[in-house]
Amino acid sequence: MKALNSAADIAGWIREELTATPADVGVMTRVIARETDRWRAAHQAGEPVTALIAEPARTGDQRWDALLEGVVAYRCNQLGVPRPAWTNQTRLTVGWNPYEDHPSITMSPGWALLDTLETPAPILDKGVTFSYRNMELL
Repeated sequence: MKALNSAADIAGWIREELTATPADVGVMTRVIARETDRWRAAHQAGEPVTALIAEPARTGDQRWDALLEGVVAYRCNQLGVPRPAWTNQTRLTVGWNPYEDHPSITMSPGWALLDTLETPAPILDKGVTFSYRNMELL
């Protein structure tokens, strides 16, 4: 099995990607979704996930910190493991969807509503909308 990327690895990659002009939001969201989804197979194979969900350094952008925290909390729920305390650090005061920053995507009101309705609670609690479909249909 290919080496798994931890939350710390993902946060470091996001931090680096955020310095790009422009940052590739589509790739960033896919990396978060794909890499955290790979934890499930490892967990089912009996591998511990403790090191994977250890607290990462901040990304440098509160919005991406909130998304990563929410996705890690969601994945922990899926795996039946306790959420790490660090996943409770960030809550946005203004709602955000990462696709709002995508240069070629315009979110219609219907899409925004559907995304909100389909966002898992651990992510929505962060003030972020990110449909479970973004993480399950890879």
